[in-house]
Amino acid sequence: MRRFPIFLIVFVLLIPPAFYGYQKTNSEVYYDMASSLPEDMAFVIANTKLQENFDIASTHMLLVSADTPSKSVRSMIGEMERVDGVKYVLGMETVLGSLVPEEVIPEKLSSVLKSDRWELLLINSEYHVASDEVNEQIDELNDILKRYDPSGMLIGEAPCMKDMIETTNHDFQVVNMVSIIAIFVIIALVGKSVTLPFILIAVIEAAIFINLGLPHYTGQSLPFIAPICISTIQLGATVDYAILMTTRYKSERISGNGKREAVKTALTASIPSIIVSGMGLFAATFGVAVYSEIDIISSLCMLMARGAVISVVMVIFSLPPLLLMFDRIICKTTAGMGHISEIS
Repeated sequence: MRRFPIFLIVFVLLIPPAFYGYQKTNSEVYYDMASSLPEDMAFVIANTKLQENFDIASTHMLLVSADTPSKSVRSMIGEMERVDGVKYVLGMETVLGSLVPEEVIPEKLSSVLKSDRWELLLINSEYHVASDEVNEQIDELNDILKRYDPSGMLIGEAPCMKDMIETTNHDFQVVNMVSIIAIFVIIALVGKSVTLPFILIAVIEAAIFINLGLPHYTGQSLPFIAPICISTIQLGATVDYAILMTTRYKSERISGNGKREAVKTALTASIPSIIVSGMGLFAATFGVAVYSEIDIISSLCMLMARGAVISVVMVIFSLPPLLLMFDRIICKTTAGMGHISEIS
């Protein structure tokens, strides 16, 4: 309270590097869920053996219309095998060749790779799922496929992850914005204020930027769902710390206390509840973060635990100086406080 300008300056200086780190973290996430699993899992062991023994990192599945002539399918397979990173393409035509008529193959065997509507081909790739190389490879394979069969489909883990990368970036931005607007509207309606929602969300969003910006500076890569989950969870779970202090501040000011006395009383009364709530969230998530061997779970829990502590610190040290600084504007833009004259 006595040195509140210092904390205001620290708050302002923290925002640029925190926001920069937050932006970088969002662009450095990984989409390959296999990399988040323990190395002793059967799935990971099998994938490792495939790569070590056969130089295969991912497998795509190709569905081609059964009406496509065999000659066209063989020509398509030849083009696909020349695409960078493709080890080989397996299908009915590669097994039979051009000299063996398909009709001599028993239906029991041919039905494994061909139905009355579709023919299945497998494409083995050297590139890892969700990598830039495999995404470029998928684009090339799709271009070849559509030339021979416009209704054909390229499916599998890598194409799924590519679609996810393209759609989630936009979806996450929308979800993040909607959550901020929703919290803003709730605070504005409950607090009957125009300026308080800006101040409270600024403090919590700064805490989120710090929390999600740290992985960039520490060299940690997060699973792709971590930033959006933590942004919304931390905002929703910790904004009540700021609301608790602000509500008491409003009550003290309306009662006739000066701004310094009102902020001091609000801070003193709120600190125990804020710390207990924040440490409760920390304790509930930190143990899981330390214990779990699955990176996606441990990362999310560690971010929640750390975010709770950062939000507590930011509310206690940054919100009181902001309330002091903007007291006059808050009084003029908050219902029931317009009559308050500025009292130091």
